[in-house]
Amino acid sequence: MGVRAGGFAVAAALMLVVTTGTLPADASMTANFADSSTATTTTTGSTATTITGSTATPTPGTIAAKAYARMTRAQRVGQLLMAAVPSTGSSSALRAKLADNRVGNVILIGETDAGVTAVAEVVAPVRRATTEAGVLPYVAVDQEGGYVQHLSGSGFSRIPTALHQGGIAPSTLRSDWGRWARQLRRSSVNLDLAPVADVVPASIGRSNEPIGRYYREYGHTPSVVSSHVGAVVRGIRDAGIGATVKHFPGLGRATGNTDTMAGVTDPTRRGDPFLAPFQRAVDAGAPMVMVSTAIYPNIRAHIIGAFSRFIVTRMLRHDLGFSGVIVSDSLTAESVRSRSYADRATRALDAGVDILLVTDNAAVGPMRSAIVSRLKTDDVFAGRVKAAVMKVLTAKARAGLIS
Repeated sequence: MGVRAGGFAVAAALMLVVTTGTLPADASMTANFADSSTATTTTTGSTATTITGSTATPTPGTIAAKAYARMTRAQRVGQLLMAAVPSTGSSSALRAKLADNRVGNVILIGETDAGVTAVAEVVAPVRRATTEAGVLPYVAVDQEGGYVQHLSGSGFSRIPTALHQGGIAPSTLRSDWGRWARQLRRSSVNLDLAPVADVVPASIGRSNEPIGRYYREYGHTPSVVSSHVGAVVRGIRDAGIGATVKHFPGLGRATGNTDTMAGVTDPTRRGDPFLAPFQRAVDAGAPMVMVSTAIYPNIRAHIIGAFSRFIVTRMLRHDLGFSGVIVSDSLTAESVRSRSYADRATRALDAGVDILLVTDNAAVGPMRSAIVSRLKTDDVFAGRVKAAVMKVLTAKARAGLIS
């Protein structure tokens, strides 16, 4: 997500939670979205456990499958939604809306200088409202540094711009990000919507509205950006939370800001050297990648990135080999406003997106309803949704967010 004139951009990190004891080993299960609201479980095949001495430890996939089996259809669909919560606090009405829609993830929006303890107090009731069937939410935030640092105050360091960070040795930067991400973890944030992997050529610089204008790039060449993006991903992971690499396939040469404009284009093409930082992030183990809502005429003319199966599935999943969670940039940004909420949700899921991020909660109900409605009549779509839910649950199991 780019930087809004109103003061925020999308970006995030992952909270440490206490996991439960060993779950029984179990094989893969089948639970169709067309079932009634109560899920059922069927076991097949061999067990999916790792044996350490005499103790059987369930794999993330096994834990995810068990969570999926005990969830209702509404709870499963909620895992695909990430709704907005003010970083300064939530109302009881907002928390009720999140709970009623079974929303499984949130992003803190807006800035606060209240400090670590205050942010943790903001997160606590939201986390209670969005925990479903023993599955905790991703609590995300845009904490890149510089102009895009939404959380500050006591306990938070002032993080320099990414362009400044690009002048720091990668090994040092990894250590720095380990420290900054631990501050997020202490505030109960568990997903950082960072780092930015977009390359802004020096010849464009600040003329690039979403990235260069705010010094959000780590450098002006793919090699510099790649080394530093890899260091940031590893540093955030060292702190025990998750990184989200953005904005695939790139906004470094974009003609405008997708937050505030429709029809924004970027010349990135398949096999572009400017994709190298995303590959480095994938190789470094990034658990999540954000897909942009710009248009890429050299890839698929007239199709928004997050709605393009070629971009999301062919390029990100197959070309780069990414097996983690794919999140959209804000699906309530100006770049997608010409489409209904329902259309935005189903198009993104059809393309291969796993989590639908919104920064205007008016979209939550219509998106959820559209997904549930189509599940009842479209078996292919139901399969895509189940795969997305399992991606999210497996990532959460790996992060210790399922009890």
